[in-house]
Amino acid sequence: MIARLRSLIAVYDRRLWTLFFVQMIVAAGFGAAMPFVSLYFYRVLGVSMGVVGTIMLVSAGVSAAGRIIGGELTDRLGRKPLIAITLGIRSVLFLGMAGLVYVKADYLILALAFLLVRLAGAVSQPALSAMVADIVPPDKRVEAFGVLRIGGNAGWAIGPALGGFLIAISYSLLFVLTAAATGIGMILILLFASESLRVRETERFVLRQVLAAGKDTKFLLFCLFSLALFLVMGQFASTLSVFVTTIIGISDVQLGFLYTLNGIVVVLFQWPAVRIARRIGIRRALVAGSLFFAGGYFAVGLVHSYVLLLVLMVVITTGEVLFSPSATTTVADMAPPDRTGRYMGFFGLAESMGWSAGPFIGGFLFDAFAHTPVILWGAIAVLGITAAVGFAVTGDRRAGH
Repeated sequence: MIARLRSLIAVYDRRLWTLFFVQMIVAAGFGAAMPFVSLYFYRVLGVSMGVVGTIMLVSAGVSAAGRIIGGELTDRLGRKPLIAITLGIRSVLFLGMAGLVYVKADYLILALAFLLVRLAGAVSQPALSAMVADIVPPDKRVEAFGVLRIGGNAGWAIGPALGGFLIAISYSLLFVLTAAATGIGMILILLFASESLRVRETERFVLRQVLAAGKDTKFLLFCLFSLALFLVMGQFASTLSVFVTTIIGISDVQLGFLYTLNGIVVVLFQWPAVRIARRIGIRRALVAGSLFFAGGYFAVGLVHSYVLLLVLMVVITTGEVLFSPSATTTVADMAPPDRTGRYMGFFGLAESMGWSAGPFIGGFLFDAFAHTPVILWGAIAVLGITAAVGFAVTGDRRAGH
């Protein structure tokens, strides 16, 4: 067992393992706070779910801009500087949010701080993905992105459970913890991650260059179908958390463990899932992941017990471990070597818009159909089925997939 672990570690560049630990630590802090942000707005500040969804929608534009900016900066400034700078900025912003929550500031001020956090996080994402694409051979990318996700979800397995207990003391403590974890991540990047970018982009920055990736028709279609699925995934920390606590009636501690289960399942099954994805082909993995998401969220509208919610979290997470590394691998494979950051940034448009517009759609569906959950979650499931059909019809560029 130890020999196998050593051989696995030796296969990959040391920088991948640095990113692994950074993702794990930062995600532990982030996961402690983020599932409870919507609850704080809704319960403590008395903001309606429609308004909460609107805040998330506005953050879609902010995050989309951040991904585009980050995609260009990562090809110009380099991967390491951008990751370190954005982690430092986020750490300071999380401390600011802790102070705002402590004094019970107006929800608009807190929303502004949240938008800045989203912007900084979005700017860093293309650099993380591009560094992995730089240091890993193409035939190892799906496993490498899977390793990165295992790190992030190992942290996510810890964070929400800890957050569920901390909010019994103070919501502001959640953001203090998140700030500390993010700061540690920045230090690790500065100390242990050397730059991976070999050739920097030197062309003068022009907005139309940023959007040039959208002229790749195959890539654009892939992003559009991914957007449909990201709208489903966007229910995870907003509509789902409010629905299961207010309608089904589970406690905050139970909610924390529900999200912790998500992280545990990713840690246990991400590696087998990427092996399955390689065996069945990336296209089939994308389709299967979309169908697991659709089925899992639709069934949320049918259950009434915590035990069944735990089962459905496993179903939803199965979709996640199949889809996420397969999608990032597809983007890396489609991108020209000197435009990896740009393609990752453009794909981030779909991800940012989905994760932010998803709660907007879910918030209004919740306000209208909270007591008719089959309609609420059925509408969400249709988006997942749309993505599955799109991936099945279009496939990807690589022969045999």
